[in-house]
Amino acid sequence: MANKLKPIIAAPPDMLTVNRKGLHPYDSLNRMFVLAFSNDPVPITIDSQDRRWFCVWSSAPRMTPDAAARLWNWYKAGGYEAIAAWLHARDVSAFNPSAAPAWTEFKANLVEHGMSIAESYLVELMRGRRGEFSKGVVGSPFHSLCDRVAASAPSGVKVPQAALLHALKEAGWIDCGRLKSRANDGRKHVFCAPDMLQYSKSELRDLVEEPASPLMVRIK
Repeated sequence: MANKLKPIIAAPPDMLTVNRKGLHPYDSLNRMFVLAFSNDPVPITIDSQDRRWFCVWSSAPRMTPDAAARLWNWYKAGGYEAIAAWLHARDVSAFNPSAAPAWTEFKANLVEHGMSIAESYLVELMRGRRGEFSKGVVGSPFHSLCDRVAASAPSGVKVPQAALLHALKEAGWIDCGRLKSRANDGRKHVFCAPDMLQYSKSELRDLVEEPASPLMVRIK
């Protein structure tokens, strides 16, 4: 659902196709503003690089009939005008529509809960620089890396390659491309932790060949 909503909630695309029943479709300027509500604590899956959603959660209880009646009476007795006046007087000159929305605790929860078990496990290893990720750099073939990580993972945790690549993105690791060095002429696709960018590409390639620290997992 998140991917299907992307062209609607942000521009580009600058034009959206309108399909009217029984009539020819036509393109219209993208002037959509999407405001979504949900009672579900995890209504949508988003990643940490998302720049489209501003996410907030309210723990306020359901309004009582008396409280709702008082609110509507206030609206009708000048509340609409007071709200409009406040909005009209608000200074929004510094607003940047191209900036990413503010990061909130609820958005962090959405990112965390949207991960699979394998992705969550991998991100924890990457951020803690443990096991296969202790060096701060990993390289292809990734199916072999997945097999090694799965061998030390808790019982029942499978590590597909798609989960590994998504976890690298969520943990903020950098795609360095296919690298080689004087000592290691065969190219390998390398990812590194952000703090490892101080090393040259050839040094990162050489680090891939060094053995990683063993990861001990106690399974109850």
